[in-house]
Amino acid sequence: MIVYVKRKFGAAHRLPSHPGKCNRLHGHTWTVESWSQGTPDQVTGMVVDFGDVKQVIDDLGDHQSLNDTLHDPTAENLALYLLKRIPLCVRVRVWESEDTYVEATHDDLPG
Repeated sequence: MIVYVKRKFGAAHRLPSHPGKCNRLHGHTWTVESWSQGTPDQVTGMVVDFGDVKQVIDDLGDHQSLNDTLHDPTAENLALYLLKRIPLCVRVRVWESEDTYVEATHDDLPG
């Protein structure tokens, strides 16, 4: 089964390695979509608790700076960060704006 969660939050970031204007602190309303896959637990009946997935996303901090969590918080790095932390996540999509996103799967994880 696939469990889908969509969550929005507002946060700032700056890209220290970027040669252009994104090097300066600026903010976005981010949208995260995640897909977790597994077999429902025999006791709870759930693959993963929606609340657990939301908590991972919320822990990034609404109205915070993503630089406090990631050294270089590009949308790509944010997607990989979430992919590793959301329970049973097989795919994550991070929208930086309404028309730009990054999608990551385990094939994209380094190493």
